[in-house]
Amino acid sequence: IINLLKDNYPIEYIFNEVYFYGEKFYIEEGVLIPRDDTEILIEIANKKLKDYVKQGEKNLKIAEIGVGSGVISITLKKQFPNFNFIATDINPLALEVTKKNLKLHNLNINLYLSNLLDKIEDKIDVIISNPPYVEKEWENEKLKYEPKEAIFADDKGTYLLKKIVEEGVKREVKLIICEMGYNQKNLMEQFFKSLNLQNYSFYKDLNGNDRGFVILFK
Repeated sequence: IINLLKDNYPIEYIFNEVYFYGEKFYIEEGVLIPRDDTEILIEIANKKLKDYVKQGEKNLKIAEIGVGSGVISITLKKQFPNFNFIATDINPLALEVTKKNLKLHNLNINLYLSNLLDKIEDKIDVIISNPPYVEKEWENEKLKYEPKEAIFADDKGTYLLKKIVEEGVKREVKLIICEMGYNQKNLMEQFFKSLNLQNYSFYKDLNGNDRGFVILFK
């Protein structure tokens, strides 16, 4: 184990477990390890979804793009059990790991092997995602054991972020919440303005860096 750790092999993969938002989840090599900063996305989503509850919304359909190990959807499903959650991923192994975590937490969420929401025909109200957003030039030793397709993206890391926003606009969703890179605020704001989006905001991570955005449509 010590030799593996010296080689930057993640301890989470060694013991097949990771803690997120105070709960234990199963994880294995081939699936992205959840980070503490993503807990901020949960806090933001919690506040926004509670606003819909106060407005009398009872049947929101929430789609997570890039479910990974399932920690985001599972955590939010526990907080909002009456909402309908679905999730997609392009990685079959990620869906299998999510299934294990759903069983571990005694929950049911419909999963789809899909790029973005391509396989989803249902009406979607909310999109939540922690997609790949790291520039490919930043590849380093510390990330070598995690799946590259879950970390790196083209267009200075913003390619999938933009695709998700376009998907939300096309589907006329009520809300999008996305994690992003700390240096992508200006790039994303320019993109929002190019689409004439106005009701958007950015949030910071635990270190005070820009880490995500919220777009409210209605």
